Amino acid sequence: MKTIYSTLGLLLLVIFSVQSQQVDHVISHNGETIVTNPAKGFNSYKRSVKFPVKTKEIRSIILNLTFECPDKMRCADWDYVDHIKAQSADGGEVYEIARMLTPYGGRFQDDWLFKWKVDVTDFSQILRDDVVIDYIHLGYEDNKKRGWKVTVDFEITYGTPVANPLAIHKIYDGNYAYGDVKDPIEDHLTPVSLTATNQTSFSKIKIHQTGHGMDANGCGEFCNKYREILFNGDVVDHKSIWKSCGDNPLYPQAGTWIFDRANWCPGYLLQPDEVMLATKPGERYSVELNMQAYETEKPSAKELLTTYVIEYAKVNAKNDVTLIDILKPTTSLVHSRTNPTGGTPMIKVKNNGSKVLKKMTVFYGIENENEEKYNWKGNIPFGETALITLPQNIYSPKKEGAFLINITRPNGKRDAFKSDNKLKTIYKRPHIVPEKFVVYLKTNAEPSQTMYTIKNSEGKVLFQKDSLTLKPNTVYRDSISLKEGNYNFNILDNGNDGLEFWYNKKGGRGALKLLDLNGKAIKHFYSDFGSNIQYNFQIDPTLAHELDNTPSIAMYPSRTTGPITVSYFSNTAATVKVIIVAQDDENNVVQEHSYKNFTKGDLNFDLSYLAKKRYYVKVFIDGEEVFKNRIRLKE
Repeated sequence: MKTIYSTLGLLLLVIFSVQSQQVDHVISHNGETIVTNPAKGFNSYKRSVKFPVKTKEIRSIILNLTFECPDKMRCADWDYVDHIKAQSADGGEVYEIARMLTPYGGRFQDDWLFKWKVDVTDFSQILRDDVVIDYIHLGYEDNKKRGWKVTVDFEITYGTPVANPLAIHKIYDGNYAYGDVKDPIEDHLTPVSLTATNQTSFSKIKIHQTGHGMDANGCGEFCNKYREILFNGDVVDHKSIWKSCGDNPLYPQAGTWIFDRANWCPGYLLQPDEVMLATKPGERYSVELNMQAYETEKPSAKELLTTYVIEYAKVNAKNDVTLIDILKPTTSLVHSRTNPTGGTPMIKVKNNGSKVLKKMTVFYGIENENEEKYNWKGNIPFGETALITLPQNIYSPKKEGAFLINITRPNGKRDAFKSDNKLKTIYKRPHIVPEKFVVYLKTNAEPSQTMYTIKNSEGKVLFQKDSLTLKPNTVYRDSISLKEGNYNFNILDNGNDGLEFWYNKKGGRGALKLLDLNGKAIKHFYSDFGSNIQYNFQIDPTLAHELDNTPSIAMYPSRTTGPITVSYFSNTAATVKVIIVAQDDENNVVQEHSYKNFTKGDLNFDLSYLAKKRYYVKVFIDGEEVFKNRIRLKE
């Protein structure tokens, strides 16, 4: 009998292992063109889809959101709020499961694309059987010539959940006035009493919150206020509802993308706030949100807020760690500011076991090359995440390869669910730079905001250009000589508006390049970079250094009374054509200029005689359009 039991147990273990690794994709919106409805201010795109049956165990659900420019129109212009909501096909409660803040798309080329993701596993009770997924796009802009191409993809991993969900309660859902003495937000965010199920072991409060509107103090979009979470009358969380935007991985954008905002940035899939609640089986409990006290004479601020409490049974495993993400090295767009890299890898892990995670073993490396082993020690409580930097630099002379991570033995024990312990990303070799090169920096009119450093793989500063040494509107050419190794070039702007930002015209425009000793570009950098640029590179004498042969093109200013400059730099000569067209009719060419065997220089144009409206500057290289930027011609 024991033999039969053991064999059966082994068979079940194999079956479970296979099932636990199964991944399905439920796609509700597949490359759909999303536009506004100016008459209403919102447009609804409801799609009926089939999710797993309720009896199917779900380990996780990741919502992958992709934005592109539509096939037959240009990308949309404005930073609007979009909601992704779910409702059973039978009707009933509607749940906001994700919130997207759209980017300023006026500068994006036709082939532009960006991807985000957010964990929506807490809604696994809702995403079952037949569900209506509603993509709601807010806004009033033109819907004939601009929009977005949107894909909503639910990536479902089957297997034993971290803890079985028991109940979900929506406790707040509204666009609440903030600062209005006649309609105080406190009257809406009142305590909510709930009774836990008899099986409830713990609960989680999940909050989607963004601030909008603009009163005399900039509230609610541009003012930094705090929010508190109260559980049974006690404050269990205190957070500033604020987000820095100067390091947004989606850059540059056409509008005020660098301005910090109330818990969001343009071009951002909101990552909801989550706080654990120590609920007990069958007991009554209360939950409340409190915003920082605030009043103003002419209120217009709004707090757009949905809040849920999700109750769970006891955690299913004592030792269970999940590899959430690989931040470095990766080709993921949301981590593009720090990649590619030949430096130390960085991963994000989550402790899904009931025991505090104090140690584990990490295996990592480029596929078919030497595998590294790291015995990590630390302290991660249940439900918490941590960023971990692995100690060994990762570099390969190959241009590309698979990078593998495998985390094992949480607390020295067998992991209860091994299928989420491995991830693979694409490693791309950092740029190869010659041992001697030149940093070309042209400052703007505000050089006191600018500095740059070059560091080795140990973080030691080898070269630094301090803001105190810089003069306005001046070209600096710093000769750099380095030995073989891995390096990081980092330029910082403490004004968070880079070397150029259209809104700050008085700041002027600077430029930044790395050049080889022949004056050819090794790397062009955007001047409109926000708070910083991190560029990782490698010195490897066995490999030829790489040139950045994509021409650098910039146009400044984008708001003008007439004069504009197009800056052009290329490693090779070509026939370059600059045309200026009306935005409302791109067939209406108001200026056209052609330059043969052109490599670099500033091209100046005067538009002061034209009608005061919006235009596009387009640049063609050997007949192919490679650049397009909008101009607002004003009085």
